[in-house]
Amino acid sequence: MNILYSMQDAKFVEVNGRSYVAGYRCLPDEVALVGADIVLEATTEDSEIELTFAEVRDAHQIGPDAYRLRSGAVLYFFTPQTLH
Repeated sequence: MNILYSMQDAKFVEVNGRSYVAGYRCLPDEVALVGADIVLEATTEDSEIELTFAEVRDAHQIGPDAYRLRSGAVLYFFTPQTLH
């Protein structure tokens, strides 16, 4: 599932225009996932979000590392760049 691979290395996630620091992210090949399993936890200074496998399972990719969930929420995953 592409969204699980996109979130795997992401340090930041933007959800409907609000930026979060990604904390826990499941590894796609780690275990067989069921709907209630948490696949992403992310925080800001004053809030946190958790996404379950059921919430991201049918995500539609709308761009590179960008997805729309069934709920209508739009997520963008960002990986820090390394400068050489």
